[in-house]
Amino acid sequence: MTLILVSDFMQDEIYLNEEVKYYKSIDRPILFTVRGHVYSNSRMDIPDNFEIGKLDIKYKSNLDRVKHLFKGVFNKLTFNDFKYLVKNNKLSYNSFKSLMLFAAKSSLVYDNMIKRMKSLDIEDDEEITLYSYRVGFSTLALCKLKKIYKNAKIISRAHAQDIFEFRNKENYLPFRQYLYENIDEICCISLDGMNYLNDNYEVLKNKTSLYRLGTRNVPLNENVNNSDFTILTCSRIARIKRLDLLAKSLLHIDKKINWVHYGDGDTSYYEEIKDITNKYKSNINVDFVGFCDNEKYLDIISKSNLSVFINVSESEGLPVSIMEAESVGLPIIATDVGGTSEAVIDGYNGFLVDKDITEEDLAKKILEIKDMPKDKYDKMRYSSRKVWEENFDLSNNYNEFVKHI
Repeated sequence: MTLILVSDFMQDEIYLNEEVKYYKSIDRPILFTVRGHVYSNSRMDIPDNFEIGKLDIKYKSNLDRVKHLFKGVFNKLTFNDFKYLVKNNKLSYNSFKSLMLFAAKSSLVYDNMIKRMKSLDIEDDEEITLYSYRVGFSTLALCKLKKIYKNAKIISRAHAQDIFEFRNKENYLPFRQYLYENIDEICCISLDGMNYLNDNYEVLKNKTSLYRLGTRNVPLNENVNNSDFTILTCSRIARIKRLDLLAKSLLHIDKKINWVHYGDGDTSYYEEIKDITNKYKSNINVDFVGFCDNEKYLDIISKSNLSVFINVSESEGLPVSIMEAESVGLPIIATDVGGTSEAVIDGYNGFLVDKDITEEDLAKKILEIKDMPKDKYDKMRYSSRKVWEENFDLSNNYNEFVKHI
């Protein structure tokens, strides 16, 4: 079987990097990376059996820019989406710009892929699988390619930002109807995402499936305890992650607590958080580590003295960071958003809290875990590991997915 995998953001897809290691059973896997050469980032480790190509989506000249804008924009497909914006009162500068850029980038990817596939001697009648890691502008190019490669099967993973309109500006994502009509299967990483697509798009009935992501089998951390209490968080520093809510909650706690955060991001938001943490008394110790390579991070959390993992995001898909924390046996406190309830069972392996939880109530939940009797705490942390084993073991999930495609 020939599998052509296209990624819009390859150098940032550390979880796709894990997935492709399970492609050894595929006869001819081909990777097209759209942004940044796959070898330009040390985090990428692509198996030797892959054929790799870079799709250049940079305009060669102003004339080339005009050409692809014209080609991508002035057609019936784009006009239909424009009418959708008007009809549903979603037309604005941002939504129009989103539509135009999506169409133009897709046109560039399409032209590049036509050339690449010819150079790889892929015949028009060959049975191939075209796989997009996210539902994006490359997926639109794949759908158009099917007009040439009649025996092609198109599949795409679906995460969160790429399918939930309400999480995007103007409550809009371009070309949804066309994409969902032409994709053969959408493999959702969460039940929440799959239910959303099925409830909102009649055309996707019998086209969606559930194939969760997963994390590596990191040994159970025997140093996890709730006496030397340490909170772990791991995310980009962004307002949607609401790290300020956690920071404020610790102002309501008089007991000794450590907080360590992995991840970087919005510097202005970081300064706001630091303004809060600067008010801490001596009982609260905080350490913002910054970016950490995933392999190093997993090694750290498998050995360090940790007590609880906290995620109070405003919205989520199905957080891989929670899966990683569960694998080492950490109880979880997380907001009930997106697919988080598929990983956190309230009272079993942690606490699932309301999205609009107050800083005071969050402080109470933290103290509930800190003050928990040892036998109850240990039961909760072993339950966390069990949830990981049953649902998020990378080896099981990716082997099953590769067999399916």
